[in-house]
Amino acid sequence: MWVDIIRGSGTILIIMVVAGAIAYVGDRVGHQVGRKRLTLFGIRPRYTSTIVAIGTGMLIAFSVTLVAILASQQVKTAFFKLNALNSEIAQLQSREHDLESKVTTGQLVVRVNSLMVPFYGVIPKSEPVDKRMQVVKTFYDDAVTYINSTYTRQGLKRYVSDPSIEKKLKENFTSPAMTLALMQSDLLLVATADQNLYRNDPIHFELNVIQDMRRFAKGGVIASLVIPAGSSANVNLAVNELQNIVANIAFNDWKLPSFLANNVQVASVYPDAATMTSMLAKGTGKFVMTAYAEKDIYPHTGGVPIVVTMTQDK
Repeated sequence: MWVDIIRGSGTILIIMVVAGAIAYVGDRVGHQVGRKRLTLFGIRPRYTSTIVAIGTGMLIAFSVTLVAILASQQVKTAFFKLNALNSEIAQLQSREHDLESKVTTGQLVVRVNSLMVPFYGVIPKSEPVDKRMQVVKTFYDDAVTYINSTYTRQGLKRYVSDPSIEKKLKENFTSPAMTLALMQSDLLLVATADQNLYRNDPIHFELNVIQDMRRFAKGGVIASLVIPAGSSANVNLAVNELQNIVANIAFNDWKLPSFLANNVQVASVYPDAATMTSMLAKGTGKFVMTAYAEKDIYPHTGGVPIVVTMTQDK
């Protein structure tokens, strides 16, 4: 805010100085013309003086305008791009209105970043370019077939492939960055929604790659939760809260995409839920509920399987 105020004040000051300088020069010129009774193209001196005064005024207006245009992008836009800007504003307002209408009354079919197909492709580590592109093309075609078959029945409009899709896929999947990633691990191909899709929207999706590297070792402690003993303690709520903590760790620390990080699966509970409830109701002090990795966790695991235990806090 202060930067804009200072910039605007500076622009006004520059315009004032330029206008004053030109006015002074014009006054001096007019004075000399009148004093020396000079003529322009044979015109009488008093008319010549008038012409000089008018010309000076026009020069002041032109100079002030020129300085304003050079000093301010906003002024330049107002002079030369105002109609285009108004048209763009109108389009954005119309789009905003449509989006608001969708949010308030539309039927959401797919959320942004959601997984759109229940399978993934695998590009093996160090796969050469030709075989790499075969995997990508096969996965893309299978994804399009599944997406059109599934989501058109839910009210979305059929996906139409970009005519230049093969060129774009080749550019993306033969890049040096992709080759470097494949030197480190396998890559998983997934199809996700690149925007919220509402009923009657055309289908959009994008291909993403995930490095299939181990994110956590089997048996490791992922997170824990302290629960005060008492008859009001709820084991199910505690497990749900622990799952949320694990999901946040998987997303923020392990860098798993949200559709994997949020898929926290309780593989087993020790002791069982009924025994945990009894321990909390009859015990005193605090208990610790802990989530362990049920297996080595990779992106291809499909989620975060955990084993939940509860012990008396020491």
